[in-house]
Amino acid sequence: MPADEFDRLVSRIRQESNSHEKKLQILYTSRGYFSACQAAQILHELPRPADKVSALRMLEPRLCRMSCREARQIVEAISVHNDRLIALDCVKRVLTDSQSNLGEEYSLSNFIYENDKCRGRAIQNTVQSNVADHIAAGGHQGYASLGALYSQARPMLPNLYGDVVQQTEGAPGHGKINVLPTAEPGNIPSLYTGHPSYAYPPDTAYAQVRGYPGTTGYPANVTSTCEYPGGAPPLGNHSGAPAPTGFLNLEA
Repeated sequence: MPADEFDRLVSRIRQESNSHEKKLQILYTSRGYFSACQAAQILHELPRPADKVSALRMLEPRLCRMSCREARQIVEAISVHNDRLIALDCVKRVLTDSQSNLGEEYSLSNFIYENDKCRGRAIQNTVQSNVADHIAAGGHQGYASLGALYSQARPMLPNLYGDVVQQTEGAPGHGKINVLPTAEPGNIPSLYTGHPSYAYPPDTAYAQVRGYPGTTGYPANVTSTCEYPGGAPPLGNHSGAPAPTGFLNLEA
C-alpha cells in the first residue's frame, strides 16, 4: 500500500475511539496489500489481544511476500503467546525463506517456551517441502500375474537411479566440493558456469548388464558366418542384433 494512503488508514483507526468493532470495520473495508512493517503497525494500533488476532486474519490474504526476519515484526506485535502461534499460522504462506535454517531460527525466536517452539516448527513445516533431501527409491517393483514382477530397474541392477551411496554423495550439501576451474584466456566464460548440468547420464546397455557370452563388442554389420556354439545362441527370424534381419548374409 502506498505510504500516503496507509497513513490515512492509520489516522482513521486512531480517530475511532467509540467502538473497537468499528476499528476492525475500517480495516476490513480498506483496499490494497500490506507489507510486514505496515501490518505490524496496524496491530500496534489495536489495544485488545482479540482484536489483534481478528485483524491479522483479515490481513492474511492481503500480505505481501516477506522473509522470516520481516515477519518477526508481525508476530512480536502480538502479546499473548498462544496468539503468536496463530500469527505464525497466518503469515506462513507468504514466507520466502521458511525452508532455510536461518529463516527457521528467525521464526522460532519469537517464542520463549520450548513447547511453543515445537508447535511453531510444526506449523511452519506444513508449508515446507523436503523431497529433495530424500534419496530416490530403488526398482519400484510391482506384483504381476503368475508370480511375475513389474520393475523399472534393469536386470541385475536393483536401484533405478544408481547406487545409494553415489546418490548420497551427489546430493546437495554432501560429497566432494568441486572448485570451479579458472577460465582460459581468450575464451568468453559462460553465464551459467557454476550451474549444475541437467544432462542425462549415458545409459547402460543390456549386453553389459546381462553379460551375454560372446556379444560384448560384437560388430553390427556381420560379413561372415560364425559357427555355433562359438557365440550367442542362433537368432530367430524376428530377432534383433547382431544382424538386423535375423540371419547372417541374408541379403547377399
